[in-house]
Amino acid sequence: MKEVEEFLNSRRQFLKYAALGIAVLGGNKINLLADTKNKTGFVGPDKNSRIDIENKTDTIIQKAYDLGYQYEKKHRGCARCTVAALQDAIDFVPVDDELFRAASCLDGGATPDSSASCGAFTGSGMIIGYVFGTERFGDNSLAHELIHKVHRKFVTEYGSVICKNVRKSTGAKCPEVVAKAAKWTAEILLNQYAK
Repeated sequence: MKEVEEFLNSRRQFLKYAALGIAVLGGNKINLLADTKNKTGFVGPDKNSRIDIENKTDTIIQKAYDLGYQYEKKHRGCARCTVAALQDAIDFVPVDDELFRAASCLDGGATPDSSASCGAFTGSGMIIGYVFGTERFGDNSLAHELIHKVHRKFVTEYGSVICKNVRKSTGAKCPEVVAKAAKWTAEILLNQYAK
């Protein structure tokens, strides 16, 4: 049994290195080794952190709203547009291309019939989780507390966070939904952390 396990481990190592060699020779920038995964090194603030934004709260919130509206109107894709608006409006939210990429399929409720969460709500959650979440399996109560505040805003405004319900409530005015989601999320983040 030990010989089989050693063989499988050596085979896995060989295949990982062979795949890396193929990727390098092929000119790909794909990183195939688990121990060299791309990590941003970003560590978000904790519950007691305060961030000095020099009395720019209203400007940042307006910028999040404006960018959310513009991005959705021009590019479409409510989750990725919400992510991009918040990344571009709030200085302490890193611009992470991987996070943006992860949001790419989450618009329209991420389903053919729009039966799941609105992408703007999901994009808000992605930013909150990224900035205020934890390392693997840490205490995520703060991230939950903040996304629940966004949820309450959605329910108050649209009666739901479900895409088809939000679209019905707004007459499918997705740029406005993205703008408001970015605005609400910015308000919530800044209220939590701004000096």
